[in-house]
Amino acid sequence: MNLRVTSNSFTDLAVRYSAVHQGKLAELQTQISSGLRFQRPSEAPIAFRQMATLNRSHSELSADRHSIEQATAILNATVQQIQEYSDAITSARNLAQRGIQSLDEDSRLALANEVEGLLKNVQAIGLSQFNGRYLFGGTRTDEPPFVFQNGVNDFPSYSARYVGASNRSQASIGQSIAVDTYYAGDEVFSNVGRQPTVLTGTTGARVGDGPDTAINRLSLTVSHRQTVYLGNSGVRPSADSPGNDSIIGVGSHKLTIVDTSGDGSAGQIRLNGGEAVTFSSADTHLRVESPSGQIVYVDTTAISPGFSGDVDIEAHGSLSLDGGRSSFDISFTENQLISHSESGQTVTIDSSLITRTGIDQLEFPGTANAFETLEALVADLRNSRELGPRELADSLNRRLADLEGLSKNAFALMGEQATTLRSLQTIGNRVDDLKLDVERQASELQATDIPQAVLQLRSSQSLLQVTYAVTAELTSMGLLQFLR
Repeated sequence: MNLRVTSNSFTDLAVRYSAVHQGKLAELQTQISSGLRFQRPSEAPIAFRQMATLNRSHSELSADRHSIEQATAILNATVQQIQEYSDAITSARNLAQRGIQSLDEDSRLALANEVEGLLKNVQAIGLSQFNGRYLFGGTRTDEPPFVFQNGVNDFPSYSARYVGASNRSQASIGQSIAVDTYYAGDEVFSNVGRQPTVLTGTTGARVGDGPDTAINRLSLTVSHRQTVYLGNSGVRPSADSPGNDSIIGVGSHKLTIVDTSGDGSAGQIRLNGGEAVTFSSADTHLRVESPSGQIVYVDTTAISPGFSGDVDIEAHGSLSLDGGRSSFDISFTENQLISHSESGQTVTIDSSLITRTGIDQLEFPGTANAFETLEALVADLRNSRELGPRELADSLNRRLADLEGLSKNAFALMGEQATTLRSLQTIGNRVDDLKLDVERQASELQATDIPQAVLQLRSSQSLLQVTYAVTAELTSMGLLQFLR
């Protein structure tokens, strides 16, 4: 059978091959001009899926790098603030040492003014922000972490209350790394730990053995409530005795009466062997003072005729930590627990040897935060509690010990943050290396091999030219050539 190729077949083949070569030329030109080996999934399905995986890895690494930069910036800002805080505490320590050595009141007042300036700086540090977020609020960074208050009712006259979160805020890097960023202010500005309670005063109260929960400093007010004269001497407390007597104790005091008249109308009276005071049956408010300064007011209108001798006294009173807003009857025991009505803080007092009324000072070393410690140092330098030279020096030494504890805590935190910053730098370098590797793989996978593409382009151009030439030759044949 004789098969014959028609002219239409030649034309169809010429058009098809021309289109193929032109498409290849266009594809190669796009690759060369864009630098990309493929732009659609259909052009390289396997490579396109690999490229999608690499792009996802690159995005995750970029997010990690951003988290590292953010955490590093926050920590650098925190370190700077804690360094300034540490410098302020160091300056306060130097001023406290000078205050201990100074014997001149004016010099100590000048030192107090300097410490007051340091306190204002530390308050500003406690409320410092970075990008609108409080650095020392822990996980609560949108509200001021400290509330500073000046009291008016009792000592201390100042408090700094932390109202931020107790947990640190963390930044996540990748799926397994968490870095502390915003620190909790109660750990930054707190002291190293509670030390034994200190009580200073003249009432006879002492520190008990119980676990105290009170912090900073408080005043212990010992008040008189009732005086009872035992026996049948006929002496009675005056009407003003409850508010004016200053003796406290059971079996601690004696009143000695000598009836010089024989009928109780006149004589002498002493308190604890003190100076004799003349009395008469007309005295309803007679003041009698002991050698150590305790005072009673007595009514001698009913002295028993002929009575001369000692009268045992029971003088009851109360204890208060909040200036009298709440009080506890003195139990005269070694461990009497009393509390503050507002804060609920408790103190154990040995009340067995209390002998007089007065206001004692309680200190709880190692419990005051930096703000309260600096304020207490200001108060001591000004001797706001009117302490004697020995007691004042002891109190300043305790302030110095508190400041040393605060300084140690600040240095420990700076060391911890320095370690974290070094770790962030190491992680950041690793992330940068991984990003470069992903970028290299993506480039190798998607980038056009220009020299190879140019060779293919020239080959496709040649094939297209040959196709055109053959087509032209075929379409220009005469009848005889075609029949031949």
